[in-house]
Amino acid sequence: MRAAFIREFGENEVLCKQGTKADRIFILKHGTLRSVVIPDRDIENADDARILRGRDLNLHMENDLMLGIEGALLGKFTESLVAAETTTAIEVPLDNRSVLNMITEDSEFGLSLARFLARKLVAANRALGGAQREAARFMRELQGLCTDFVEIVRRIEEDAGGEGDVLGALKAAQASWTYRTGEVGSSEPTKNTSTTMHRAVEDKEEIIGTQHRLNKGDLLCRRGDPGKSVYILVSGRLSVRVGQEVYGIVRPGETVGEISVLLGEEEPKRAADVQAEEPSVVGCVPGEMFPQLAKTQPKLLINTSKLLAIRAQNMQQLMADSDGALRAVEAKFMSPNSTFVADVTALTQALGSLIDKHDYPLHMEQEQLTRLGERWSRKCDELNARINRA
Repeated sequence: MRAAFIREFGENEVLCKQGTKADRIFILKHGTLRSVVIPDRDIENADDARILRGRDLNLHMENDLMLGIEGALLGKFTESLVAAETTTAIEVPLDNRSVLNMITEDSEFGLSLARFLARKLVAANRALGGAQREAARFMRELQGLCTDFVEIVRRIEEDAGGEGDVLGALKAAQASWTYRTGEVGSSEPTKNTSTTMHRAVEDKEEIIGTQHRLNKGDLLCRRGDPGKSVYILVSGRLSVRVGQEVYGIVRPGETVGEISVLLGEEEPKRAADVQAEEPSVVGCVPGEMFPQLAKTQPKLLINTSKLLAIRAQNMQQLMADSDGALRAVEAKFMSPNSTFVADVTALTQALGSLIDKHDYPLHMEQEQLTRLGERWSRKCDELNARINRA
């Protein structure tokens, strides 16, 4: 591995570029650095001049501040760093594998990273305007439907038991736009988090978490409640609500309440009601036990940190498109390259052929895909109507 070294950067010099491979971090020693973000669609052709015109997220002036760590965690820089004046920083080689090893070997480092990412997400969310918040809800829901598609494909694959006809039918789905979009979102971290939660509550020697069953309509927590526990959805579906308005959907493997537990008195209360949309199983880890769970199950801490980083990155993208956040969501999910409906239809037809030829028990998955397509169409219609009113 390359050794760390001290570098001096001139005013407006770009230290790292958003969207490029993150194989290093920076420790600020003297001067000022800007965190800058531009829309993802501009990244490929962006030169330094375009980056300099990007949306400022933060000005960093604190000596010994570590920057770029969330990029190393995700494998790509989520923002650009630019010297606002002549600046000295230590460049430390650090890639994704190194960060994961550090979290696994040192839970205190992992918890510190998770707290940093939680603060970043809170700050990004507070910086959003009204239209951007609305766009964030559309983005979460459409991204979530892509994640649901991935989970259906994976479940069929797991149940196939090596059956060649089934695996062959899934190949096209796994190469589709919808699968790729769901996979680069929160699909893998949520899958791993759900598995880790099962282990935590089934450990007979030292039970750290418990499981609760919710019926449809049951409240998991209310807005204003003390944030003393982390909840992990094992199965089912939860909605995040403020009044009658739904702000987001929680899917299996996703967490609720981790920000309050990580930040303590900085964010002591629940910001919204969380309600079961269908019969659900939720794992509950008391806040005081979360560090212990992080130590015994470092994958949970890794996945929680990844989810926080992905959410913060999505918020930053909406900030970058401050004058057209809804259009940015439209460009990502409703462009000619976005083939969700075609991908769902193709997989539904492939499953139908397997049912007709071999009588495979895939009717439930067919129905789920049909509902998925209907929800996508309704959400896209809502987005179009909202853009037309703007």
